[in-house]
Amino acid sequence: MLWNSLLLAVRAIRRNVLRSFLTILGVVIGVASVIVMVTLGDGATQSVKDQMQSLGANLLTVRPGMRMGPGRDEALAPNFKQADVDALAEQVGSVKAVVPNASSMATVVYQAKNWQTTVQGSTAAYFQTNNWRLASGRFFSETESKSHAPLAVIGVDIVEALFPSVDPVGKEIMIDNRRYDVVGIMERKGKFLGHSRDNLILIPLGSFESHPADFNYMALDLIPTATEKIDDAIEQVREVLRRHRRLRFWQTDNFGIWTQDTLTDLYRRLTGGIYLVMIAISCIGLVVGGVGVMNIMLVSVTERTREIGVRKALGATKRDVRWQFLTEAMTLTGLGGTIGVLVGALVAWAVNLLSPFPAALQPAWVLIAFLSSVGVGLTFGLWPAVKAARLDPIEALRYE
Repeated sequence: MLWNSLLLAVRAIRRNVLRSFLTILGVVIGVASVIVMVTLGDGATQSVKDQMQSLGANLLTVRPGMRMGPGRDEALAPNFKQADVDALAEQVGSVKAVVPNASSMATVVYQAKNWQTTVQGSTAAYFQTNNWRLASGRFFSETESKSHAPLAVIGVDIVEALFPSVDPVGKEIMIDNRRYDVVGIMERKGKFLGHSRDNLILIPLGSFESHPADFNYMALDLIPTATEKIDDAIEQVREVLRRHRRLRFWQTDNFGIWTQDTLTDLYRRLTGGIYLVMIAISCIGLVVGGVGVMNIMLVSVTERTREIGVRKALGATKRDVRWQFLTEAMTLTGLGGTIGVLVGALVAWAVNLLSPFPAALQPAWVLIAFLSSVGVGLTFGLWPAVKAARLDPIEALRYE
């Protein structure tokens, strides 16, 4: 019976190809929109995960204030000082490296050409904690990082902007009217959350701290001794900092400890609501398509009244007639869902190819989109099917 109903549905669609296509257009648009939104969302999430991994394995970041992202409050909390760094290095056994960082925006100048960039002061262990490697030159030593040595390691963006045809290693640049010797070039890192990681200059932390006007806040990067000791490291760091900052037991932390998972969860919280709203708006197309299917199926019931009467006269039951029209409605919307998946995947592929937005098509969402479109046909085709099944066969045979 199912096979016969499916054949009848296909024949009915083939008799009115244009009308059938216009009927499922809303379903096609709705499914395609959902597929595009989901693939872009999943692609962005996967991209963030990959970028988090590129920051360095098992990296812990400690910042002033308890919040990150919009409304972050590090300006209201005391900055970390060298005493905090020393306390963590000496008292936290689950951490093998503690690297303080400070940054600010600055203008770098070379031979009358200037470029706006981020200047970051750090120590020689920065490359270890942040998974950086040098493309050429060298990094400053531990002794140089504690001094006021005028040394700089620059990113690829600065090289392309100020040194398009010369080797910058050994050249002298001006950073906010202070002279620095370029000793190294960092390898290309790409973007992180839309921000270029190659537009960066590293200088010794001691040299950075000699510019009080440039100092905004200090963050600490820490590497646990082992992956399984991350939770122990977090607890020990929290205990040491609370004790060192003389926080009472009733006082909340005036610092935050962030891991890669924390940053990924933050990204999901910031973008999850937006994607849900966009998907909900896209689903309106499915509802519109469902209304169109109901309308055309009611028209079909009216047009095929004599056919229904003949089938009932030959022994078809109400269940047979009802199943016939339900199958036709679900076939219509299932076809629309298939076309919508193909269109959505094509649009997502084009966006991924022609724009910086990544896309990742998940098979589970393809199945969900298809089943949703079939469910729309089942839901909105139910009333026309019931109406057809209730027709009196004698009255149906007399219908002109």
